[in-house]
Amino acid sequence: MIRRKQRPSIAPFFSRISHSLSLAFVVALAGALAGCAGDEEESVFGEVGYIQGFYGGLAVDEPNAALVGRDVLTAGGSAADAATAISLALSVTYPSAITLGGGGSCVVHDATLGVTEALDFAPGAGSGPAGGRPTAVPGLVRGLVALHARYGRLDWRLLVAPAEQLARLGHRASRAFTTELAPAAPELFRDEPLRRVFSGPGGQPLTEGERFQQIDLAGTLGRIRGQGGGVLYTGNFADRLVEAYREVGGTLTREDLREFIPEWRTTVVMPQGEVEMHFAPPPAQAGVVEAQVFGMLGAEDRYAEADPSERPHLLVEASRRALADRRQWLDGYFARPDWRALVAQAHLEDLFAGYDQNAAFAPGGAGGGAGLDMVEAPAGTGFVVVDRDGMAVACDLTNYYPFGIGRAAPGTGIIPAAAPTGHGRNTLALGPAIGVEAGSFAFRFAVAANGGVFSQATVNQIAADVVLRGEKPGDAVAAKRVLGFDQPSLAVVERGAPETVEALRRANHQVQETIWPARANVIHCPYGLPDSQYDSLCAVAHDPRGFGLSVSAPSEEN
Repeated sequence: MIRRKQRPSIAPFFSRISHSLSLAFVVALAGALAGCAGDEEESVFGEVGYIQGFYGGLAVDEPNAALVGRDVLTAGGSAADAATAISLALSVTYPSAITLGGGGSCVVHDATLGVTEALDFAPGAGSGPAGGRPTAVPGLVRGLVALHARYGRLDWRLLVAPAEQLARLGHRASRAFTTELAPAAPELFRDEPLRRVFSGPGGQPLTEGERFQQIDLAGTLGRIRGQGGGVLYTGNFADRLVEAYREVGGTLTREDLREFIPEWRTTVVMPQGEVEMHFAPPPAQAGVVEAQVFGMLGAEDRYAEADPSERPHLLVEASRRALADRRQWLDGYFARPDWRALVAQAHLEDLFAGYDQNAAFAPGGAGGGAGLDMVEAPAGTGFVVVDRDGMAVACDLTNYYPFGIGRAAPGTGIIPAAAPTGHGRNTLALGPAIGVEAGSFAFRFAVAANGGVFSQATVNQIAADVVLRGEKPGDAVAAKRVLGFDQPSLAVVERGAPETVEALRRANHQVQETIWPARANVIHCPYGLPDSQYDSLCAVAHDPRGFGLSVSAPSEEN
């Protein structure tokens, strides 16, 4: 854990705004930032350090964005405020995973109100004339506006400012970003604006620690800060954005922008014991699969009471059955089936019927989804955040493909997301989840992941280990992972788990070993939150397979 007094020496976005930013920027924030130059002990609401002691926690795939979220929480912001600022910062620091041209899905829990709901801002394909690079409708900003409007506490401008500053003044490239930039650079550098931004002094791709600026993107973020998120969707700038998309082969229209509306939806609920798990509903299609797997594993304490050697087999079998069932009900990437029937106890019992701890299950017919391309590109990013009051947000964000279409919309700094039209570009991997204490509404658990089809398997295994078995989040995130594909007997195992491989082969699985591509972020408060007596027992964990950051702070009372 990182204590507030030990945080790295970075520019405090909320307490000191650089003089290099415009006068208009400073004037716009003057009221909110009054008194910021004073002693840190005199911090007021909206300034970093306002919250002393426990402020909550978060886990994010990219460290610069994680620190932005940490500062929002210590300034008194809600988890929704932090999620907004993190998402915008990620569009600057982690554009391989998410940009202002992308979108996603979040699950939000408010322990005070006793409400858990999902926000869908996964963008569909643009409806314009066919171009060389079909694009999605930008959904991220309007989604964040909806999140902030319902659950935010801090001024919108304060949440956009950190991302704008990162883009305008520059920041050091993280290992999380440069690791994904290097293999993509040959294609990206065919685009001159991206080559200029993402190359170092020698013309080679940025390496870890090199500073880079994104001036065009800073200008766009400045508009979003000063004029609100709607500036991307209506008015003169929206016209410019449509034209910029067309210049790089995009398919965006003014009607697409005007008609895109995020939607609040009911979560897919799966109760197990004293915890209710809430999964994102369709079109975040992984949510239904995850709920089914969690339900099958939790029934009759199957997973919790299973022998350790049987648990990989249980995970593979439950995953395989759920993925096979998906082919029966999924008839489009943005389909919205009656998920209540799909997670009903009777249906789950039917799915798990015939389970044999010594034999692999062979799925039946292909079903309704056979005509869809079920490939899932390992793209996007997931993060989790909780504040001291028990409000939590878990989000999966995506461009549908690494670096979207691989071109920047001229003059905007935005890399458009690829259109979700197959070839791995779809909503199948979206599935953040939050666990809530049944009856009291206290927050207990949150997980989000990325990595295509491997993401739902990652969420399933971590949720089973932490919620059903009581493992520590760090141990659960680090454990070797397994996945059962919806084709006869195929099980994929993360490399370095020979005992798991042997156990699955004894059950007649066809085993393939691989480097696991999915990354997960987790928060777990075993005694619930808010709870001043046990705040410090909340644990955060980011995936050791990646290069993210998880931060929290103990309660002053402990």
